[in-house]
Amino acid sequence: MFPFRLFSTNLGLKNHFFSNSNILSLSVKNIKQQRISPFRSNVQVLQSNFIPIRGYIKRTVYQVTLNSPLRRSTTWKSYNQFYNRSNWDKLKKPFLFTVAFCVATTFITPYVMNVAPFSYFKRNPQALLWSIIGVNGAVFLMWRIPRLQWFTMRYGILFKDNIQSSWSLLGSAFSHQNFFHFFINMLALQSFGSTLVAYLGASNFTIMYLNSAVISSFASLAIPTFLGTSLSVASLGASGAIFSVFGVFSYLFPNAAVGFFFIPVPGGSWTLFLGTTIWNVVGTVLRWGTFDYAAHLGGSICGLAYGYWYNRKRKEQIRKRRVVIDF
Repeated sequence: MFPFRLFSTNLGLKNHFFSNSNILSLSVKNIKQQRISPFRSNVQVLQSNFIPIRGYIKRTVYQVTLNSPLRRSTTWKSYNQFYNRSNWDKLKKPFLFTVAFCVATTFITPYVMNVAPFSYFKRNPQALLWSIIGVNGAVFLMWRIPRLQWFTMRYGILFKDNIQSSWSLLGSAFSHQNFFHFFINMLALQSFGSTLVAYLGASNFTIMYLNSAVISSFASLAIPTFLGTSLSVASLGASGAIFSVFGVFSYLFPNAAVGFFFIPVPGGSWTLFLGTTIWNVVGTVLRWGTFDYAAHLGGSICGLAYGYWYNRKRKEQIRKRRVVIDF
C-alpha cells in the first residue's frame, strides 16, 4: 500500500515555534526571559511530555534520540488518552470486520462461483485476474472524477486515525491515485497471479486475494499501533494483497525463475520473497521512506499461511490418488 498524507502541520501561527531546531536553539536564559509557557508548537502537540534539555551534551543526545527511527512515538498513546480509550477500542471494529469478512468470503465464495455470471471464472480463471485488474483501473479513474471523490474518499482510502468505513479495509486495496503505483502493482499481480489463478482455480484464488487484502489493511492499522508509531498517514493500494499472491506463489513454486525489474534473481522466487520479507520487517521497524511496510508484511504473512494450506491440500490429494491407484 502507498501512504497518502492528508494534513499539513505548517500552520503559520505568529510567535510560535515550528521545529525542533528552533526550540533547541533557544538557551535556557532566553526561555526564562521570554517566560513562554507553554511551548506552542507542533512538537508539543505531538509530544506532550517535551522537556527543554540543558547543556550541549544533553541537547545532542536528545536530538539523536528524537531522530532515531527506533524511537517510539507518543502520538497515538496521547490520542487514546485524550479520548479515554485503549488500543483495543481503536482496533476492535476493524478486527471484527476482518474476521467476519474472511469467514464469510471463505464459505460463500465456492457457492457464488457456481452461479452465473461468476461461474464463467471457473471455466476461464485468467478472466478473473483481468477482472481484478479492471476493478483497480476503474477505481483509479474514479479518483479523477470530482463527483465521485466522495465515494473514493470514504471507501477507497484507509484513514488510520479516523476510519471512514470498515469497508475501506477492502476498498483501499483496489485503489490507486498515482499511475506509476497502479502500473507496478498490476504488473506484479499479472506476473505472479496468472500462474497462481490457473493452479488454484478461481474460487481459491478469490478467497486468498480478498482475505489477504483485508488482513493486510488490518495489519496496516495493528502493527503501527502496537509499535507505538503514528497513524496520521493514510494509505491505499493493492501491495498488501499482491505480496500475499507472491508469498503463495513462492511457497508453491520456490525454485521458479523470477526477476527484479527484469534482472534475474539467483535462487528463484523463494529467495526473492525472503528478501522482500526482511526488507518489509526492517522497514516497519525503522520506518524507511513512505511505503506502508506494515501492510506489506501482513500480506506476506498471509501469503505464507495460504501457501502452507494449499500445499498441504495438494499433498493430501496426491496421497489419496496413490491409495486409489494401489487399490
